Amino acid sequence: MRKFNFTRPLLILLVAFVANNLAKFICLSFGIDPATTENVAMMAMVLAALLAYMRLTRHRRK
Repeated sequence: MRKFNFTRPLLILLVAFVANNLAKFICLSFGIDPATTENVAMMAMVLAALLAYMRLTRHRRK
């Protein structure tokens, strides 16, 4: 079994957290409804986490 890398999951969580906060900040600064802001931030967080995961695992697939 290969050694587990702790930095990859932490990096993915950090990217998701930053994307969530950034999307909330941008939406609220434009005056969008808070309920819509939460939905947009959640979608941005999921998309950012998936993109980060794909970028981090791209070289390991070979």
